[in-house]
Amino acid sequence: MTTTSPDDASGPDVLCQNLTDALNALVDAGQFPDFHNLYGPYNDYRHQPYVIVGSRADAPWIVLDLTTRQFTMSSREQTLSGEHPRRPSGKHA
Repeated sequence: MTTTSPDDASGPDVLCQNLTDALNALVDAGQFPDFHNLYGPYNDYRHQPYVIVGSRADAPWIVLDLTTRQFTMSSREQTLSGEHPRRPSGKHA
């Protein structure tokens, strides 16, 4: 088990608070995240969490890339076909 001090800027509590703040910002913007889990033949029967942000047909999907173990922004079509981008969201080249 990893322990962190209260001053650790990257500790689990800080990261969870950042996630909470980001989710609240989406809600404040009128976008209500909807959490799901893909499981089936399209991903070799491995659990793959994803979040749909918004109710529009073209709303972004945030999906866990099973290869890199990083979340990335994608679309419904890319997620269901397994062709979502390989660059994690928030990291710029």
